[in-house]
This record gives sequence, structure tokens and C-alpha cells, in this order.
Amino acid sequence: MASLQVTPTSAFTQWNELKFEGLYLFHNYVGSGANQTQVISNKAPIGIGATVVNNWTVCDGPGPNAKLIARAQGLHIQAGNWVNSFSLVFVDQRFSGSTLEVTGIVVESGEWAIVGGTGQFAMANGVISKKLHGKTSEGDIIQLTIHAFCPVLGATKRSATKVGPWGGSGGSPIDITAEPQRLKSITVATGIAVTSIAFSYVDSAGQTQSAGRWGGSGGETEPVIQLGDSEVLTELSGTIGNVDGLTVITSIKFVTSLKTYGPFGAWGNGSDTPFAIPVQQGSAIVGFFARAGVYLDALGVYVRSL
Repeated sequence: MASLQVTPTSAFTQWNELKFEGLYLFHNYVGSGANQTQVISNKAPIGIGATVVNNWTVCDGPGPNAKLIARAQGLHIQAGNWVNSFSLVFVDQRFSGSTLEVTGIVVESGEWAIVGGTGQFAMANGVISKKLHGKTSEGDIIQLTIHAFCPVLGATKRSATKVGPWGGSGGSPIDITAEPQRLKSITVATGIAVTSIAFSYVDSAGQTQSAGRWGGSGGETEPVIQLGDSEVLTELSGTIGNVDGLTVITSIKFVTSLKTYGPFGAWGNGSDTPFAIPVQQGSAIVGFFARAGVYLDALGVYVRSL
């Protein structure tokens, strides 16, 4: 049974790891099922130069009813060894039209190098390990194991940057543990100040995470800010003031790419200190960290390039 596994991984950029096992190449050089033909004979006095064009089939099993997965289309030239150069063109529905560009010596054993690719395998690099599985009246059946890596184009890994916090030094520090990728929702509770914040976000692995409630249990919960799929938070502002002898966030306002939410809390108190956290064009606020106790003492943001 063939196993065609693609596993996301990452280094300086994001990569796909290709592990294709249980594939069999039919190297048929004689008979009615031949899938190669010689186009230049070996006439050189030193015994090199023969050129053969191949359209070998690669299937998910060694038997006659195996499913066709790809075709190895190219040529091999006698140059002391048979030197192979071909495109492994996938016809299987999952990878149809994508190719691996392959080169190397000998058909029956050893390794071929993967030196490129197209489609889903663009810029692939790796090896194809070969082992003779068996012989038939028309040629050889070669077992293949493909191990390669190809970059996910346009998906360079970017880390979020922490900015802030703004507010007082009271309360306890609170932070998220997963790398934030995108905000989904924000919920604040307010009274004479901002008493708490909670939010949900999508992490770098694509999983939805929840954080909060950070702060006290008092205050009135404001309507949940539910961000749309294409809506991003571009600015956070508010005021900082003194409540019960504590320096805390007294009001807060959120500006997204689509609308403004708030202000919430004790906005407009002339003795409070305003603050604003705009982000550069092409970036967004994707998460928060804080200091909190009875109130939301201080708030900072995670900013990520879009």
C-alpha cells in the first residue's frame, strides 16, 4: 500500500516535507510493454554516446493492477554509467501536473537527486532511493522512496512583536503562550475603569485559542467585538488614570480596518492621560499581554506584519 505523506515543517521559512513510499517504477526495455526506446546508437570508439528516451511508469504497487501515480519522462545516456535526466510528472489526482526534476546514475539501485520541481513541488530538493524489487520478461521493477523538501512560496514565517505595555505597574503580569497570528474576538468589562479583557485568536499553527478574563470580576460586560475574516485591528487607544489609589486603564477604544468599537469605560475624564497604539500600514494587532488585578492595570499588544 503506497504512503504519500506531506508534513508541514519550518526553518527560516515554511517548508513541506515529502515522504513518498511504496512506489514502483516499471523499467520495461523489451517487449510489447516497452516504455523506452534508443534514439542514438553507441558508435563512439570509447563506448559511450548511446541515448535512450524513457517514459517509465511509476505505480503504487508492483502488480499488474497497481494505480498509475506518475511518469518518468526524459532520457538516459551512456557515459561510462547510464546517466538519467527526467521529469517525474505526477498524474495522480492529488498532485496532478506537478513535477520533480530528477538526475543521477543507474536505474536499479542507489539514489537519484531531486534538483527542482514545479506546481506543488516548486523548488524541491531531495533524493530518490532505489532498490531492485524484481525482474519481469520485459524489464525490471524498481522500488522508489522519495524524500524531499520544498518551500511554501509566499509563506515566510514571521514572528509577532510585543509593544508596550501602557498603564500602571500594579497587578500581576499575564501573557499568552501560543504565537498569535490573527485576532478573532475581544470582550471588555468596564465600570469606573476597564475591569477586564478577554479575547480569542488564531495561533501560528492555525488553532483558535482563548485568553482571559484578565482582571477583576466587576463591571459591566460590553458587547463582544467579533472580527470578520478579513478584518484586522489597526489601532488601540484609551486613557490611564487613578482609581482607588491604583494607576489603571480607565477607558479603551479599538479601531479596525472596517470600523471603530468604543470607547468603553470612563472616557473623557480630563485628568486622565490618553494613550494610542497605532500600527504601521501592512501590520495589525494580533494579541495582547497585560498586568491585571481588580482592574486592568496595563495593556500591551502583539503586532505582526500581514
